[in-house]
Amino acid sequence: MAQAQQKPVSEPEYLEFFELSRSPFAQLPVKSQIFDSEQYSLLMSHLAAATEGTDCFVLVRGADGTGKTTLLNRFLSNLDEDFIFATIDDSCNTDTNFYSTILKQLGFLDITGSMTELRLITQAYLVQRTSAGDTVLLVIDNAHRLKAKVLQQLHWLAEQRFRGRRVLSVVMAGNSDIARIVDSPALQELRFRSHVDFHIRVFSEEETAKYVHFRLAESGNAEAVNFEDNSLSLVHRFTGGSRGSVNELCDALLALAYKSETRTITGAMIRAVASTHEFIPHVIPLNGKGRRRKDKVQEERIQERASAPKKKKKSRVEHRNEELALLRESLAAARQALRKREQDIADRDARIAELTAPQRSTD
Repeated sequence: MAQAQQKPVSEPEYLEFFELSRSPFAQLPVKSQIFDSEQYSLLMSHLAAATEGTDCFVLVRGADGTGKTTLLNRFLSNLDEDFIFATIDDSCNTDTNFYSTILKQLGFLDITGSMTELRLITQAYLVQRTSAGDTVLLVIDNAHRLKAKVLQQLHWLAEQRFRGRRVLSVVMAGNSDIARIVDSPALQELRFRSHVDFHIRVFSEEETAKYVHFRLAESGNAEAVNFEDNSLSLVHRFTGGSRGSVNELCDALLALAYKSETRTITGAMIRAVASTHEFIPHVIPLNGKGRRRKDKVQEERIQERASAPKKKKKSRVEHRNEELALLRESLAAARQALRKREQDIADRDARIAELTAPQRSTD
């Protein structure tokens, strides 16, 4: 995460034209204000809880561009100077690098050794800090890209305990693929005392509009541009409310407006930029509009079946009792048929006896 912040960012040409002090839609520096959405406040409270004691786990998941790295950087920048934490990301690709990266951030300079040696040093340090009542936090960004060997060391380290509790807390952030990582054999057995699974959703249409105005205001001029009616709705439509996509689209819009020497953003400009940058509109299905008649009839039938009183499902005992009852009825009918048959035979024999009786007396 820190490496990404150190890369120089060239300022766009349009800043002076729009009277802006910095690029409004570039990645925010650590000390900048973050758009205070409801879910941001909730995430901050979960992350803060992970700093209050060991044996806590916070999983932060969200689609690419939802601002996971930005939010984590902002959180870490607000920690007390004496709080102990370390961060790693997908650039950590070996088990030895995993421990050496952590130890260097914990204050061990020029640390070298085998993986086993570095692991034992890390373990001893964490136990020492935990016994002293300190909390150590490990923050992992882009966790969905970590190598299997790194995940195995993370599992081992997270399992280390002092007096029955883990010696560190962990925050992991990644996209939707992180579910596969968490459920992998390397991590699925980890169950922390406090376990939070937080999903960062994309902005709603209203939040998208507020976010755009917020970024302009944070960059020195809330009135830098004038958005025509419904134009911000188009921004949300072509970005789906993804923070990264909103930044990319709006940055291109300001560049186009600068070249056109206008401070007004129109719907036509948004469509032109979306086409040039290949933004695909996120279409929300319309309820009850544009469907064929037979589709509606089929839906009505489905709704009728769904609303119809459901028959009570019979238990296995009830089914067995019904089968026994049918069997008894069949046996009773068979016995009755057999008795009738026997009676018919008896009647026949009696009739034969009557017919043959005179002949026997004559003889």
